Amino acid sequence: MPIDQRLRQLLIERRDQLGGDIAGEARFLVMQPGDSPDALESALSFSVFQNPGDGTRFGDPDFTPGWEWIEDHGHCFELVFILTDDGFAHVVLIQNAKGVDLELLKLCELHVTDPV
Repeated sequence: MPIDQRLRQLLIERRDQLGGDIAGEARFLVMQPGDSPDALESALSFSVFQNPGDGTRFGDPDFTPGWEWIEDHGHCFELVFILTDDGFAHVVLIQNAKGVDLELLKLCELHVTDPV
């Protein structure tokens, strides 16, 4: 599926911020309409719905997300996970659009600190 132009622009911006060669710095994953949370979990090797530190899951009363930060860009949510001491990041861009998993969008909406 072709990538949304706004997502493409955000990816270009992040690449430029990281100095152009991002392979050793970060891995970017894009969730678009029709993509499943299971596919995201498979790509990441962990679930965004579970905190890797304490095992709580989204919906548990004590749940806190495992990402370092989340940003609402209006057209998408950007989640950044840093799970190693070397600072390598997994950056997940979740398009805020019809056809994207509603539970995934709800997770983002409930935990974003500065909504657009």
